[in-house]
Amino acid sequence: MKILFALSVVSSFFGACAAGPNDIVENGHDVRDASTGTPPRGAYVYAAKRPLVAIGLADATNVSDADAHRAIDSVADSAAACFKRAANLAQGAARITIPIDEGGVVGAPQVTISPQEATVVGMLCLLAPLRMTSFSPSSAEAGARSLTIESAWGP
Repeated sequence: MKILFALSVVSSFFGACAAGPNDIVENGHDVRDASTGTPPRGAYVYAAKRPLVAIGLADATNVSDADAHRAIDSVADSAAACFKRAANLAQGAARITIPIDEGGVVGAPQVTISPQEATVVGMLCLLAPLRMTSFSPSSAEAGARSLTIESAWGP
């Protein structure tokens, strides 16, 4: 039953990223072929899969691809190590949006984690490393910057 739940959560988050003719899996993360143009609605622009966790880049407003990909990979690596250490890992899912100031510092996030039993481990293993991520500075003309990730984890 736990396996079916985990698969349904992961497939609902990453179903749109299933490998197709223009997608490849490289070094533990999905890469979408840029020649296909804008990804289909609901697809992740970038995704990182590690043991026990999958993280998708849902939105990167005024954030460079290099910064966004580096952040996703870094959080995925940190989360995978953290989830391995969890005594009784509860399956869960999260959506986190972080604002990023001109200096590249992460501000107060908007966080949704479910189920409630997964909140503590989600905050520890996903939110904490995401809040500690630094981004490249930008000019005031660049506009407001933010990054939104969606994640699913579990045994």
